[in-house]
Amino acid sequence: MRVRAWIFGQWQRPLNLSLFVALICLGNLIFYQKPLLTHAISVADLPNALGYLQLISLQLLQLLLLAFFLFLAATISTRLLKAIASIIALTNAAALYFMLAYKMELDGTMIANILNTDTSEAAGLWSAAILPYLFFFGVIPTILIWKTKVTRPRRIWRFAAGVGSLVVLIGWLFATAHTWAWYDQNGTRLGAKILPWSYIVNTARHYNQQALNSREQVLLPLATFDTPDTARKEIVVLVIGESARAENFSAYGYGRDTNQFTQKTSMVALPIGQSCATNTLSSTACILTHEGREASSHTNFEPLPSYMTRNGIETIYRTNNSGPPPVVVTHFDRAAPLAETCQTAQCPDGKFDETLNWGLGEMLAASTSKRIFVTLHQKGSHGPVYADRYPEDFETFTPVCDTAQVSKCSQDALVNAYDNSIRYTDFLLADLIAQLSEVPNADSAMIYVSDHGQSLGEGGNYLHGLPISVAPKEQRDVPFLVWMSDGFQQSRGITAADIIPAQTYPHDLPFHSVMGAFGMKSDIYKPEYDIFHLPR
Repeated sequence: MRVRAWIFGQWQRPLNLSLFVALICLGNLIFYQKPLLTHAISVADLPNALGYLQLISLQLLQLLLLAFFLFLAATISTRLLKAIASIIALTNAAALYFMLAYKMELDGTMIANILNTDTSEAAGLWSAAILPYLFFFGVIPTILIWKTKVTRPRRIWRFAAGVGSLVVLIGWLFATAHTWAWYDQNGTRLGAKILPWSYIVNTARHYNQQALNSREQVLLPLATFDTPDTARKEIVVLVIGESARAENFSAYGYGRDTNQFTQKTSMVALPIGQSCATNTLSSTACILTHEGREASSHTNFEPLPSYMTRNGIETIYRTNNSGPPPVVVTHFDRAAPLAETCQTAQCPDGKFDETLNWGLGEMLAASTSKRIFVTLHQKGSHGPVYADRYPEDFETFTPVCDTAQVSKCSQDALVNAYDNSIRYTDFLLADLIAQLSEVPNADSAMIYVSDHGQSLGEGGNYLHGLPISVAPKEQRDVPFLVWMSDGFQQSRGITAADIIPAQTYPHDLPFHSVMGAFGMKSDIYKPEYDIFHLPR
């Protein structure tokens, strides 16, 4: 009886809030990590020390992130903390069953499938085998969570504990910055297996994307044309590059000949400018809106391709990248499905950007439209495995780093692979110019601008995505290249010397320059941002 009384007394004794949160976070790591750890171990750089650091970092980041949110919940109420922890335990238990039983990964596609599955389809997945998971990994933890009494320190201390967890999390991230490339390379698969964040984050993304797709765009005022009827075709191509930094372009004085293909053309390199952001989503948004660098990543103004379509221009949008904004165009194609439609002996490899160029000249020549606007969104030089961005035939600079573990490579090998990807992009631009030049009775122009730059180890930074306030120039300085056919220059009375802008924010320019190229005017048109009609 005394033993039972002692145990009961210990059970009823309030547990320190920090210890309670720590136990919940540790329990999350112990009970729900098998799918994640199995995959993480298979892709970690083991048995090297870096591999163990990757695994330790993965666990520590989960613990600190969950602790941060639980402490924030506790700041409001310890009952809210327990409610959230209970929901996580029960949902994790069900998710763990499906992940182990069906080898399911809770990525964005799977979450969309789950949320759109009807009752009869969902019922077919459930069986009695899930009950032990729900009981041992869901019900029992929930009972323990609610049975445990927890001390309630002042709210300021609960909030401080949450902030402290976040500070340690950020500090650890920057202290282990050399592991970021591993996360970037394996992030999709790892993220789909991390409980509870896989279903929380991807559910939020799903509904956010639904909201973006269903919201009503703010339509821009219709434009008028300087010449309502054109005798020749007018073609404008906007190429959005990926992770291409200006300093590795020989067109800007780089020591290597990374632009050997376009140097044989009349393409000109406009002054280096700074990107409006260091991530693709935000940069693409400001490139394709009339707001330029003032645009948010979720701007609801009508994007450039849609605006062209609504003004009667034939529009073609081809992408080998993720996250294009909702656009209304005449033709929309992703690279891989586009490659599958090829029936010739010389079909492009759908994983490379060459697919975006495939058959474009013939398509433009066959079109009966007088005005055609094309957007090509490349994969470009997205890292960390730059060697995956170009065919073997373009491996000019060797040796190359062909792994996401950039710390295993020499700096020379990393730069070699990156420069090869830039050289491949240059080849594609030259090929595009050649195709445009062969379209009969057409005045054509091409604009190339990268979404952002890329760090290659300078100052310990890799890849991109640092906050704009602290991002180094390698992540912000981007190339801005323009080509104009002879007919285009003659019809507008301009030369390459006439299109040099004074300002250094190239993402402000594409929307208004495309309008200018087609001779379009409306209330939102800014002639100072039109490189083809700059004040002279």
